[in-house]
Amino acid sequence: MDNAARDIFVISDLHIGDGGARDNFDAGKKTPQLRAFLDHVGSEGGELFVLGDLFELWQMNLSLLVVKRRELLDQLAALRLIYVPGNHDVDLRHFIGTDLLNHPFFSCMRAPFIRELGGKRFRFCHGHESDPLNAGDDPGFGRMLAIFAGIYEDQNGSPLLTSGENVEDVLEQFGESMLTIWKRALATVNQRGARGDVRPSSALTPAQSPDRLGEHVIGVRAELDRDAYDVAVLGHTHKAGRIGDWYFNSGSWAGSANSFLRISPDGHVRYLEWKDGRAIEREMPVVLPGAEPGRAPPKAENPIAAAVAAARTLFPKPTRPERSRWVLIAQGALAIAVGAGTLTISVGHGSSAGWRLLVSAFGAYALLDGALSLLGASREPPVRRLLSLSRGVASLLLGLVVLRRGYVVEIFVILVGLWAFISGALRVAASVVLKGMVESRWLLVAGTGSMIASLVLLSLPASAVLLKFVLAGYLCYYGAGELLAGIFGQRLPRMPRMPGTARSRATA
Repeated sequence: MDNAARDIFVISDLHIGDGGARDNFDAGKKTPQLRAFLDHVGSEGGELFVLGDLFELWQMNLSLLVVKRRELLDQLAALRLIYVPGNHDVDLRHFIGTDLLNHPFFSCMRAPFIRELGGKRFRFCHGHESDPLNAGDDPGFGRMLAIFAGIYEDQNGSPLLTSGENVEDVLEQFGESMLTIWKRALATVNQRGARGDVRPSSALTPAQSPDRLGEHVIGVRAELDRDAYDVAVLGHTHKAGRIGDWYFNSGSWAGSANSFLRISPDGHVRYLEWKDGRAIEREMPVVLPGAEPGRAPPKAENPIAAAVAAARTLFPKPTRPERSRWVLIAQGALAIAVGAGTLTISVGHGSSAGWRLLVSAFGAYALLDGALSLLGASREPPVRRLLSLSRGVASLLLGLVVLRRGYVVEIFVILVGLWAFISGALRVAASVVLKGMVESRWLLVAGTGSMIASLVLLSLPASAVLLKFVLAGYLCYYGAGELLAGIFGQRLPRMPRMPGTARSRATA
């Protein structure tokens, strides 16, 4: 059976990852659905066109993704397949026509192409080719935004926030709002605000900014007229549908609807969705239904309010179980501040005032650090409460003793050394107790370093100048460990991954 006698199945914009925290396709439980769809295409004797963004290479390692998705690649390669890379998998484009990627799937890669169906010339492409901001290989704003989203997803442990929203969607809202504010500020300074477009839409893509969908359509139409073909079949925008009889978009599998097109040999195009293991035909949506003449454009959202809303979603007000997280951050900032301040104090020969200031500053630090530990312990589970109470009491006692008896160098060294060892041991114990409950490696790092520093401190000669620099270095190191523990070491419980919750990927 030749190609002309086959139905063509068209999909795009799946954004498949490597199964890790950044893989929204896997988070949406889409792999079994895709494999069932591929079986359906094979049973129908169809030809499959994958029009770009099959893989999410903006956030994933290519070699790891290929290894993790080997079974899927095998299944794809068994079909009559043509794969046109998009902008999210543009890193594969230069492999077309080479044998550098040995798996048979990659031998199916092609540049955008034209096929005649029913007497019309159909051009199959991803769609970013007619988008000037995404036609090249160089990373743009959208790709950089995706990288930041990936880092946040790694720390969050999931592409979903506790609010149920997607990380990248919220970051896009925040980024676009901040760019809007920045451009308006520049326009005001240059006194050109009334004459220019101060929205950052031109830095985004149609999927990131629906305002750019009309611009995308204009670009496709201009390319169609210039290159003298009749019908454009593409993806890129994640918005399935048609415009007249010349524009057909296959949508995406990155949202709740697993959309695809089925094109018969006579050129008839149908729109379907894959749901519950079967293909369901739907009425073809109309792209840009609100673009009728005379309709007012939607009112732009206040960019400051949008940025604040996005920030609150990304960094929600801490709940009671997270109080210890903020206590750790406060303790870390306090230790770094005191450590840095210690370097400015002169404790050379004959400078008794400087020595007294150094001891008094450390004593005050110990009291504040102990108070913060007691504050963090008030609503903790029993074991964690005991550890925080022990550290708080030890710090308070240290502060009182230092302020009363610590002005002799030898005594001060012993007191600080013992406190550093006890404090570090309690941090190490906390990391062991909390293992399996939170990511506690930063507590282990801070605690182990504190114990080692205490042994070094106790072994050094009793010199005020030497002690000043050792103490400053130790407090800065210890404070950094506390900050890292506070930022990365405590997380709210992960939201369960539910089917169909994968987000729409940015397509910049």
